[in-house]
Amino acid sequence: MNQQITTQAQEKLMARLLSLGMPRQAATTLLERHMLLRYPKGAELFTKGSPADVVFAVISGVVKVVSVRPGSDRVLVELAGTGDLVGYADFADARGERSQLFGAQALTNSCVALFTRHHIAEVLKGLDAETLIKIASALNTMWSSVTYRYASFLGMSLRKRLEFVLNELAERFGVPDARGTLLLPELAQEELAEMIGSSRPMVSKLLTEMTARGTLIRSGRRHILLSSEKLGGGAHHRAREEAAPAPAAQPERESAPRSSARASRGHRAATSSAANPNL
Repeated sequence: MNQQITTQAQEKLMARLLSLGMPRQAATTLLERHMLLRYPKGAELFTKGSPADVVFAVISGVVKVVSVRPGSDRVLVELAGTGDLVGYADFADARGERSQLFGAQALTNSCVALFTRHHIAEVLKGLDAETLIKIASALNTMWSSVTYRYASFLGMSLRKRLEFVLNELAERFGVPDARGTLLLPELAQEELAEMIGSSRPMVSKLLTEMTARGTLIRSGRRHILLSSEKLGGGAHHRAREEAAPAPAAQPERESAPRSSARASRGHRAATSSAANPNL
């Protein structure tokens, strides 16, 4: 494996591939062939419609994936950190050529590793059918989770969306603080607005409300999400729970007394019928 990739990034990328069901040897072979590129803050990694012949793995820094459509507001789809993959979402045009579905931009100075789709395909060709089925199943689960997440997100109010997003940022990029969790990287209100499908003035209003409620501390672009212990299980945790898939409903079982009563009535009816055959 390329020694220029940090140990942390190697471990996260390996864990990601293993979680998809890829054998360790195949994952090692895949990670051995890559090209490292560095992007300064604000630089574009790729744009929507550009050729989707490579997949990007974030080695350091933070990359934001955005959706831009003519006549629509810009949407910040996700923030990708060390070990995350971007550039895998694509679409095929009328000629069957694959293009990037979203765009990506370096939110901070970033380093990424590029893996060609041809190399990925060659590694997959060497796997047996059972392993490929496991990988396909894992990918289906991943996309199902993403779909459910956004379906739940759309049903939330703007306030709950913001609480949900801030909690996600705390879990993925947060740094422990004496008062709670310092959110990194620093995000402008415009970027938070892009994440929840709102306007900057509305985000400013919601942040002010959270600060007044004592769930958030603001210092310029820095935000500290107060710990759930101090908030008594704060609203951001409730929003997180609402977006989690509900457990499958279990068939209702009769209570023991009701079941016993029915069995007793059935026994008496059978006895009565036997004693009175003309009934």
